Amino acid sequence: MELRELEDLVRQGEGQELEFKLKASFPEKIVKEMVAFANSNGGQLLVGVDDDQRIAGLKFAEEERFVVEKAIKTHVKPNIKYQSHFIPINRKRSVLHFKVFENRKKPSYYLEDPNKRGKAYVRVNDRSVQASREMVEIMRRKSMKKSYPVQVGEKEQILFQFIESHGKATLFDFMEKTGLPRYKASQILVRLVISNILKVSPGEGTDYFSMKIATEYEGENKSR
Repeated sequence: MELRELEDLVRQGEGQELEFKLKASFPEKIVKEMVAFANSNGGQLLVGVDDDQRIAGLKFAEEERFVVEKAIKTHVKPNIKYQSHFIPINRKRSVLHFKVFENRKKPSYYLEDPNKRGKAYVRVNDRSVQASREMVEIMRRKSMKKSYPVQVGEKEQILFQFIESHGKATLFDFMEKTGLPRYKASQILVRLVISNILKVSPGEGTDYFSMKIATEYEGENKSR
């Protein structure tokens, strides 16, 4: 990538697939962003660019890359796939560019302690947030590429009616409307997403579920 291309990219601002970091003083923050990209649709991370889109560059870019890559090896499991290179902005400074690819097998985790279970992160607009238990299970099952039978019963119909009225539903909406315990409501939502009946939009603090395909309930309702 040349300087002009970098400037064009930076002008887009941070978003679903683009993140800026001024420097690698806290490599764990950079690694969390990369994990979130890998668990989502991939993305690009620029080190040496401020949040206000100022391209400051790094004086010791090679050292900063070493610090980040060491943190990736220590704190990420399973591994993520990425490429890195330097974009010179003048004779003394460069921007460190990471291109992160979407994982084929999800999720990857960030491990605070390499000897303990880590946390999965996903990208939500211009932020990286910890994935819910439902999102982790959805990613895990989708990576297995297995089909899961689904039964549409009374509880599912209540959920579909709620979504038709409100456009979306959360796990707690489903629990409140049906009286189901969390683990059971969670299982149903995950199964409906895996079966391509619902789609999930991860959020900061809660996920939102909406219809992905027309259900038998919707078809009957429209024909009335």
